[in-house]
Amino acid sequence: MPADRAFARQLCGGAHVVLLRWRLDVRTRYQRGLFGWLSAAILIATGAFAACRPSPARAQSSPGQDDRAQLRDRYRRPDVLVSALHIAPGAVIADVGAGAGYLTHRLAAAAGPNGRVVATDVDAASLQQIGASRPGEAPIVTRTVAPADPGLEPGRYDLILLSEVDHLLADRAAYLRALARALKPGIGRVAVSNRRVHRAALLAAAERAGLTPKAEYEGLPAHFLIEVAP
Repeated sequence: MPADRAFARQLCGGAHVVLLRWRLDVRTRYQRGLFGWLSAAILIATGAFAACRPSPARAQSSPGQDDRAQLRDRYRRPDVLVSALHIAPGAVIADVGAGAGYLTHRLAAAAGPNGRVVATDVDAASLQQIGASRPGEAPIVTRTVAPADPGLEPGRYDLILLSEVDHLLADRAAYLRALARALKPGIGRVAVSNRRVHRAALLAAAERAGLTPKAEYEGLPAHFLIEVAP
């Protein structure tokens, strides 16, 4: 067995090369016994795993899930959206097309423990990701609905929110008319937020549904926020 052994091992798809040069005397190797072999193996493995760790620069160039969430928040600004809705404590709110609950818990926090949030969607699996309300939030109820039926009780809601949803509706005007029936008479409102390219279509549908724009907030980076009511 040669006394000197040099070998190169390429790791992580060619991105890292770990060069190990190992000089062991045959007689000393056997005297050290099994402990020496285990120590050497551990050192080699440690070096290999260390080489596979991405550098800080590499990690920054590949955003993870948290980074994507932050980018989404900067794009949609959910904090600004919920603040602009001026939700009163104790409000009853419908989060229509809630999906996995991107806005649901924020709405529940704004309404407080004496409020109520009904999160609806056509996808039951997405609704399951919302989870129960947290301390200080309004109770959250999830409800699977049909595509053309909001599934909301009449005369019950202070606020009905559709966020990035209205462009998916087969008939915006008919759906808005159905939502109007679920509003508390005289005080309820429907708030719609979406990318600005959908603003004109939303306003046209609201007019056909007999709803009047009551307020518009223009402080979102890429979305409109319009409130309509009968």
